[in-house]
Amino acid sequence: MAPNLSEDEADDLIYLARTGDQEELTTSLTSLASRENVSPAEILISAKDEGKSTCLHMAAANGHLATVKLLLSHFANRPQAEKQAFLDAPNEYGNTGLHWASLSGHLPVVKLLVESGASVAIANNKEYVPLDLASFNDKVDVVDYFLKQSGDLENENNESSQGEGLAAAVGDVEMDDGDDVDEKDKKESVSSGSEKEKGGDR
Repeated sequence: MAPNLSEDEADDLIYLARTGDQEELTTSLTSLASRENVSPAEILISAKDEGKSTCLHMAAANGHLATVKLLLSHFANRPQAEKQAFLDAPNEYGNTGLHWASLSGHLPVVKLLVESGASVAIANNKEYVPLDLASFNDKVDVVDYFLKQSGDLENENNESSQGEGLAAAVGDVEMDDGDDVDEKDKKESVSSGSEKEKGGDR
């Protein structure tokens, strides 16, 4: 049975992830998991704001590497499908935690998410994959990382869906004149705490 979290409880967890307060986040997760008689992982899956963003979205968007590690650690002994669902959970605009980390240029977080199995091929509601958002926002180190990953996959003749998705994204990374991305979307700071969406419909 899914945990019964109030809106305030979900918002509190998401706020703690956004600010990188690992101690309070751990305390809250432990308390809620005990009350609901479920795992912390199940609490994390259930905790979403009104825009369907999760704790992972917020921690990734703000570059809190240690917090992202903490969140993922709760899935270490959970079914792989459950971990994958958390990693690739889209918000209301179709963006995943990897989209937001890429948009903001947080390379260590991007690497951790990819190495943990986050899909690089999921497109948001604007048909943009994480690589696109990094490119639109001039996050060169993140773009280079994705390009290198694509090259490594090609060299290994990896024909997995993830490899094909990244290769396709690399093929589309060429910019026109920026007409597809609103300047406000490109410049708006995730760290400000705004919960408006970047790189997608409002």
